[in-house]
Amino acid sequence: MLAGDRTLLRQHIEAVWHIKLPIINRSDVEVLREGPQPPWKLCTAELAGERVNIWRADVAAHEQRDLLMRVNEALALPPTAETTPDISREVALHQIALPILPLTTAQQIVRPLTADDEELVEAFEAGSVEYYFHPARRPLLGVVVEGRLLSIAHSSRRTTEACELGIETQPDARRRGYALAATVAWAASVAQEGLVPFYSALSSNVASLKLAEAAGYRVFARAANIRG
Repeated sequence: MLAGDRTLLRQHIEAVWHIKLPIINRSDVEVLREGPQPPWKLCTAELAGERVNIWRADVAAHEQRDLLMRVNEALALPPTAETTPDISREVALHQIALPILPLTTAQQIVRPLTADDEELVEAFEAGSVEYYFHPARRPLLGVVVEGRLLSIAHSSRRTTEACELGIETQPDARRRGYALAATVAWAASVAQEGLVPFYSALSSNVASLKLAEAAGYRVFARAANIRG
């Protein structure tokens, strides 16, 4: 297992779940007790041919064997197979390839959203203005066509090291390249800050994973977590 993959995994998990992890230098680590705890008891990630088990701090030793068995069974299933409601499977990606859409083209389609665009954001999603314009959501970018916001990209999670992409597109504006342009422009803005842009999706979400690939993202981890 490569040290770079372990670092990416830590940054990704911390960003998505708002938790703090120790340096991942072994196959079993525990969420730091002094910080927030995640809703899951175990998150197992498969990367570079090995697995890392991340345990919530309050999981009792006698629970671990059963949790490991269930998570390992979930990881062995085909990507689109159903699991029990308390188990979630996701794919984590980072941008290491060139997008199929050049950044210069994306930046002609996408623009930053400012306080002057609050009405557009409200029309896009009622009651979302406070969420999207929170400083933690930056960079906030959108595709505006004929006075209508059609796609919006933002940081759904932000830490001092990384940002996790949030991307939404109006149903009638999909398959036009807007989400791809917004994703490419958002990643460039995050990287310009010196942060790592992450993309993640449920393993069954084929459309989202195709968008990620088109934007230059590649898988570095496949994970399953079990809540409880």
